[in-house]
Amino acid sequence: MFVRFAAGLLLAALSGHSMAASFDCTKATNFAEKQICRDGYLSTVDGVLARTYKEAMAATDQPEALRQSQREWLTIRNQCTTQKCLDKALGGRIQSLEAFISAEKKKAYERAHEQRIAELRAQEAERTRQQEAAFARQEQERQLRTQAAQQAALAQRPAVSTQVAPSYPAATVQQVQRQQSTVSPTVQANSVWQDVFSVLWKLALIVAVIASGWALWLHHKGQATIYNDYTDAAITNLLPVTGLIIGLLCGWLGLPHQVYQVAVITGILSAVAFAVYAAAMTNDGALNITLTLIAKLTFVSVFYLVMGLLILSLFGGARRKGESRAQAEARQRREARQTRAQIAATSAGYTFFTAWLCRRSEFTSLSECLAFSAEPQAV
Repeated sequence: MFVRFAAGLLLAALSGHSMAASFDCTKATNFAEKQICRDGYLSTVDGVLARTYKEAMAATDQPEALRQSQREWLTIRNQCTTQKCLDKALGGRIQSLEAFISAEKKKAYERAHEQRIAELRAQEAERTRQQEAAFARQEQERQLRTQAAQQAALAQRPAVSTQVAPSYPAATVQQVQRQQSTVSPTVQANSVWQDVFSVLWKLALIVAVIASGWALWLHHKGQATIYNDYTDAAITNLLPVTGLIIGLLCGWLGLPHQVYQVAVITGILSAVAFAVYAAAMTNDGALNITLTLIAKLTFVSVFYLVMGLLILSLFGGARRKGESRAQAEARQRREARQTRAQIAATSAGYTFFTAWLCRRSEFTSLSECLAFSAEPQAV
């Protein structure tokens, strides 16, 4: 009977006590530790905390800092005097450790990703270096082959000269003299004509600028008329582009290229002819006619030249040295937007400038425009 009674007391004592995972219950000294050892729920939460703490230690690369944080938390936990305080402290610590584990895993993933990127960049740099080295070797070999071929040619030249010279000495000398006499004047003539042309077009540009400025001054004083009305300006400026559009349409239809050339040239010549006719009809005196005609042709030519250069720049887009494909495409899109804005601004500015050059600020019918009823004053 005594043995059964002692066994019952032992079982009751064992069932009334729980085990703690983070410390030894036999060494429990404060209320928090004793309560965890007595309460089964708190003991279970303490076990979860112990596992989470071990997982955090495995995930971090700074275990000492985590230990210090755990010691500081134990100080806060040991201040609890109620079960509710212990439950809150244990739960909060578990959440804090789980957040810490997630952050450490994220940092580990980022470090691995950065390391992978660094390895890929190193591999790419090594591949580029090998390609450059291979290209340099090929270029060096090519230069060596070229030098060897030149040296071989120089070594064979004296032998050929000694064999050929005795056979045809007179013919060889005559051929060389004849070639020198025919080639030298041609080269000199080309050089002279190039110099003359360079001077002439610069002089023509200066004359066009001076004449255009003079015509603007006379137009402002009312002594000359550059454009009679909006219709006159529109016809003069749109005839060249009309010829270009017709030429492109003919090319799209599959007509011979000569048709395209004829259409473009016809549009330009029609604009020039109409400008001459309009200048003669709206101005008196050869000086006024000449100045206004030069001004019209200069303004139209400069406008179409600038527009052509801007449009051509839309189709240029070579990748620069050291620039990736994505960077090149982004730069090309940015430059294309800027060019389109410049085209729009140039067109708008030229339109307002041309409208200012019109004596009458209105559109007229074609028959009235061709009659040129305005009465300009002579200088």
